Amino acid sequence: MIDVTILLGEGRGEILALQGSSKLARYKVQEPISHLTFLYPRYIVAASCKKPLLYVWNLGQDSTVQKYVLPGLATALTASPCGNYLAVGVDNSLRIWHLPSGQQIVCLSGHYQKISSLVWRGGFLISGAEDNTINVWQSAKVITNSNSTHSPLHTFTVDSMPVTDLFCGLGGPRCRLFSVSLDNTSQIWEVASGRHLLSLEFPAPLSKLLVDKMESVVLGVSLTTSVYKISLIEDQQNGDIREELKPFITVPSQIKSAALTDTDQSLLLGLSSGELVKFSVTTGQALPMSYKSSSNSPVEELLTVTVAQFPRNNKPEIFPFSHPLDRATCTGVREESEVILPVTHTPLICPSNTEFTALVRDAVEEGGNRLSAAEDKVKQLSGLSEELIRFATDHILSNGS
Repeated sequence: MIDVTILLGEGRGEILALQGSSKLARYKVQEPISHLTFLYPRYIVAASCKKPLLYVWNLGQDSTVQKYVLPGLATALTASPCGNYLAVGVDNSLRIWHLPSGQQIVCLSGHYQKISSLVWRGGFLISGAEDNTINVWQSAKVITNSNSTHSPLHTFTVDSMPVTDLFCGLGGPRCRLFSVSLDNTSQIWEVASGRHLLSLEFPAPLSKLLVDKMESVVLGVSLTTSVYKISLIEDQQNGDIREELKPFITVPSQIKSAALTDTDQSLLLGLSSGELVKFSVTTGQALPMSYKSSSNSPVEELLTVTVAQFPRNNKPEIFPFSHPLDRATCTGVREESEVILPVTHTPLICPSNTEFTALVRDAVEEGGNRLSAAEDKVKQLSGLSEELIRFATDHILSNGS
């Protein structure tokens, strides 16, 4: 497995894919873009800063795969873990697209100011906005009942300042939600129950929050040049996690973006000077990393993905069935946001309802026959055991007499 770093390059109209300091691929458009996200298993999605458009690239190809037309400028992006759905914040509304059909399936209204952050983890879609609120949506309920009016499962309110970033950990129904806002605090909730677990205080307003895989270390990225670290395990054992924090890492220019690598859990920081720098999460020491924009353009967006092997240009990976973005044209009228791409993969062949019912019936009958045969064997063995016990008892009594 390798870590691939995806970042905005020269003039925010270029996306670069790096492995370490080596450049793997370059993706270009003719306008500034923002809000990068990765669509499983091999697509990069970015939003235009000036037009209501989404751009999609194949990880192994330079040319744009597809465009989506939005009803407004995108303010936040996230994709479902399966890669079938894309959630987009458009001003104060949350819109979900079903990628196999290319259609918008639902528009959720739960905020009255611009959505600033989105995260999709398991069965929960979570949105944070500049109105100081965080909404937790049940994604399965929202997707399967797209024609009805939906209310969030929980609504969390932070003190008085906009939400700037969200992180949701693993753990299914017991997963924890971390949020940061401009009021210098980070809040932690249990998502399913809505129970507030902990409040963390930082010396400065934060633009981004990073949490390691074990959810034991919290890194708060300030709006200036500092990164603060809180160890939830060590600091709790010491009895106080609210003591005055000192910067864990300080860099020479303003931090514009940040991400953690998956394999070695190193910290990557994109700076306003155009540099990409790397640090150890454990010690805070600088690690070898040599990337700098030739035009000193700020690294505004940054994300890391882990792939088994990077697909080289013009050689896309082959999958046993079509990815949702690779589908055939449907008959009838198309919407502007519909995705139309030629299918080049072998389609997945599924049995019909009649065939499936017959297969299930045969399996049930076969299982019932095996169970009956097993019960007969048990009865035979039980009878045999009783005869052996009776014979042994009679033999002992006769010899004793």
